[in-house]
This record gives sequence, C-alpha cells and structure tokens, in this order.
Amino acid sequence: GRGWRRRHARPTMPVIPAIGFAACGLATLVALSLGNLPGLAFLQPNEQLHMRGLSDIHVKNGPGIATYLPLVTRARKRNGVKLDETQYAVVRNSLTAEEVTIEGPTLYFLRPHEVLVAGKHGSDLRTKIVLEKQEYIRLRDAKSGNLRQVHGPATVVPSPHETVTSREPQRALKLSDLEYVIVTDTLSGAERLVSGPALFFPQSAYERVGKALHKRPLSELEYTVVTDTLSGSKRVVQGPALYAPASPHDLIGDTSHAFELKQHQYVKLLDSATGGVRVMRGEAVIFPAAHEVPAEGNPAVRNAVNVDDETAVLVLSLQTGQQRLVTDQGLFFPQPLEEIVEVRKLVRVEPHEVAIVRDNKGAFTFHAGNGTGDESGAAFHIPPFSELVTMMWSSGTSKEDVEANVVRNAKQVAYKVPVQKIVLRPQYAFFEYKVRTSDNVELVLEGTIFWAVKDVPRMIERTGDPKGDVWYHARSALIQAVSKVDLLEFMASFNTIARAAAADEAFYEERGVKLYSLEVTRYECADGKTASVLQEIIQETTNRINRMQKQRSDNEVEHEELT
Repeated sequence: GRGWRRRHARPTMPVIPAIGFAACGLATLVALSLGNLPGLAFLQPNEQLHMRGLSDIHVKNGPGIATYLPLVTRARKRNGVKLDETQYAVVRNSLTAEEVTIEGPTLYFLRPHEVLVAGKHGSDLRTKIVLEKQEYIRLRDAKSGNLRQVHGPATVVPSPHETVTSREPQRALKLSDLEYVIVTDTLSGAERLVSGPALFFPQSAYERVGKALHKRPLSELEYTVVTDTLSGSKRVVQGPALYAPASPHDLIGDTSHAFELKQHQYVKLLDSATGGVRVMRGEAVIFPAAHEVPAEGNPAVRNAVNVDDETAVLVLSLQTGQQRLVTDQGLFFPQPLEEIVEVRKLVRVEPHEVAIVRDNKGAFTFHAGNGTGDESGAAFHIPPFSELVTMMWSSGTSKEDVEANVVRNAKQVAYKVPVQKIVLRPQYAFFEYKVRTSDNVELVLEGTIFWAVKDVPRMIERTGDPKGDVWYHARSALIQAVSKVDLLEFMASFNTIARAAAADEAFYEERGVKLYSLEVTRYECADGKTASVLQEIIQETTNRINRMQKQRSDNEVEHEELT
C-alpha cells in the first residue's frame, strides 16, 4: 500500500514560490485599493487624468477607471476648474494660442492642450464685474480696438482680449431739473445736449459726457445774451425763465438786469454791430437787443434835465459838432446823436458886480448888475462856446476861508483865490510892510488899503490880479516915501508920508482901479534894541508934553491970582 501511494501521489509546489505568489497577489490588491497601480487610475467626479504619450496628449475625465501604458505614458491626476456664479476663467490652447472664456457656475475640465491664463493679480480665477442699476462700464477689445458699453443691472464677463477702461464701474449722471449736460461723440465730433430731470447713460461707448451744468434762472427783470459759437449769432433771452441752451453750441453770457426807467429817466443804447444809437424814455422796463450796450458810462440810466427859469442845458450835436443852449422849460431828453455837455445855472449879477463872459473867439462880454438902470441887478445864461472868466486874485485869506465867509485879516498876500464876479464897491486890504528910514532904522508898518475897481474893461485888459498890484505897488511907494525921512520926522508925520505914497493915481487908473487911502495904523522897530530906545523917546516925549501941560496949568492959575 505505501509503495502505491508514493507512485501515484500528486506533485506539490515548492514552499518559497508559493509564498512569493501570495505576496504578489496581496500587493496587487493593495495597489488597486489605493489607485496607484501602474497603467491603471481610478478617477473621482472632480478629477481628470492628464496623459502625455510619446507623440500625443490626451485626458480622461472622472468618474471612472483610466488605463494607460506606464512605460510610454506619463500620467498625472488634476482637479477640474471649479467656478462659482461670481467667477470666470480664461483658457488658452497652447497649440493654437486661441483663448476662450469659461463662465461659472461650472466644473470645467481642461482639454489636452489647454492651460489657465493668470489674471492681473496672478490668480487663475477671475471675478465677474457686477453692475448696479445706475452703473455702466466700458471694455476695450485689444484685438479689434473696439469699445463696448454695458449698462446695469448686469453681470459682465469680459472676453479674453477685453480690458476695462476704468478701475471702477462708472455711475450714470443724475440730472436735476436745474441741470443739463453736453455729450460729445468722440468718433464724429458731434455734440448733443441732454436736459434734466434724467438718469443719463451714454448711448454708446464712444460718447464723452461733460460736466453737469446749471440752467440759468432769470427773474422778470433779468436777461442774458446767448451766443451761437458756430455762427456767431446772438440772441437775448428774457425772464422769467429757467433757461437751458437749445443747442450744445450755445454760450450763455452773464445775467444782466433790465433798465428800469422812471418817468424822468432815459437810457441811451449803442448797437455795436451797426453803430446805431437809440434813446429809450421812461416809464418803462427796457431789455437791450443782443448787440446793444449802454452808450454812456456809469450810470447808464440818466435823469432828464428839468429846464426852468434857473436852469438851462448846453447840448452838443455829435453829428454837426455844434452846441445849442436849451432854455425851453420842461423835461429835456437828448436825441440819439446829442450829448449833454453841461447843465448851466442862471448867473445872477448883483448891482455892485460885473461878470465877464469870454466866447470861443476870445471876445469879452461884460454883464454889469447896474446895467438895468435900477437896483435889481441882472441875470443871464452863459451862451454856447462861452465861459465865465475866472480871475485869480491875491488874498490874505485862503479859498476855503473865503467860501466859508471867514476873514482872517491876514497882512500878507499868501494865497490866490478865484474871482468870477468883480465887486465894484470899495474894499479893504490889510498890510504889514518892512521899511527903512533915512537914518537906517528898520520899521514894521501895519495898516489898511482902501481901494475899489472902477473900470472893469481896462482892468481885464491890463492886469489879471488888481488886488495884488495895489498891494505890492502900495508897499513899493511906502518904502520909497519912508526912505526919504529920518525916524523923528516919520514919527511926527507918518500919516502925511502915507498919503504922499498913495498919490500915484496914474498907476491905478491905468489898471482901472482907484486907491482911496493908504493908512498906517501901527508901527514898531524891527530891531529890539532900537525898539527900546524908541520907547524911551516916546516916554520922554510924553513926559515932556505932560510937564508942558502942567506948566501951562500953573501959569494959568498964577495969572488968575494976579488978576
């Protein structure tokens, strides 16, 4: 029996090979469970197997099992590109360089030759542009150069070659009732005007929106001049109005106030285009034409002149250059080509006065107050092309003091004052002269000059300052007269000497004046020591006179006793 079992027994495997096969099977099971078995890949739903062979590239998307030849193929797993609703990605084909945009939400598996293109910030995923209701955005295509514009509300996904022209979405321009805007088409250059109220979006990506401008509110008495910058024409827009330009080429000028004229007022307007002038009288509200400006300076509104018995108007004709004096009573309004030169008041001349009028030829006319034959005086209006002669006379009182009727009794002619009416009444002038006697004593004389104008035509012919001539000539004559006598003789007869100095009538008559008297009211020595000696002499003379009077009284008493 044992021999038969040995002969017919089944062959058995060696122990060590059996253990090797068992280990190999166990490793295969582990590799399958881990997915790392060469040539075999288990893919999840979000996974993709990228396989690069010797001459081609292909991919296998999950879920599922992918097989490949490990010796000739290099394989790697990668996740699909997950995009949510706010994201998108740009994918480039590395063979053709063609780019496409993938919008979310999606799970995108790259094709064999596709790669993700990183954005500006280095991220493969980009954020969509979300526009609100009042927003818009412009995108430029780098391939074609075209612009496109998208209004909100919207979610914008740029194409691969599009870039945004602004960092942030732009807001639509909200125009109120008082606003408007000028829009320019940058392609054609055409402009259009959009007036509020409105929420304004540009109609195309090529429109440039200007700054919001304010409409011009005009009251009932206001206006503005609008200029068409294309044609140069102008027009006037009157209030009341809320004015917006009718064309984008209209230029609005400053707001001006209409001329409010009362019944006695007028305004003269010059048309700068034609040169024409018109005069508009009140009572009215005047709006100038587009090219009209005030012909006269500030103020433009003038009062008419009320011509009466006391007032006349000197008017110059700008057309002929002639002047006329208007004396017709009533309100005077000048004609368009007339200009008011002067409003002249009636010149009144008292009975003791003479007024001199000089015309444009230099001829004098004398208006005497006593020419009427009574004591009422005279009155006249200065004719055209004539003027009242004003003389400048020497005076010891300033012009301001004369106008204020202040008399300073100054003894030196230190001022020149204007004189328009020659006074014929005698008048006083005060003086203070320094003279020197024959024995070389310097004296200061004070006194008065009593003089008057007698012949006005001769005076105006011979002198322009009769008072100064009288004052200086009297000084010269008195100096000469005193220089011929000594101090004692002067003291004894200074009034006689003064009368002799005033005896030169020819000088005064030649100038149309008369010197009535030259009186010395006070004198003193200019030198202090001489003045002291003079006082001693005066005192001694006084004492001598007193003694003589006393002796005379004593003699009369003795005479009475003897009788």
